[in-house]
Amino acid sequence: MKYRVIHKFRDLQDDNHIYSVGDEYKGKKSQARIKELSTDANKIGRPLIEKITEEKQS
Repeated sequence: MKYRVIHKFRDLQDDNHIYSVGDEYKGKKSQARIKELSTDANKIGRPLIEKITEEKQS
């Protein structure tokens, strides 16, 4: 699955990589890490990424 950044942040678990809004999140994608970044259960206290849903074209 792919994830998009919805709030700018510095990833402390990815060599302090800075993600800007709209970037694809390419860091650690463990279930626990995705849950941390996609909810308010992180140091910033708000969701930082969201799952990218791909729409099929007919």
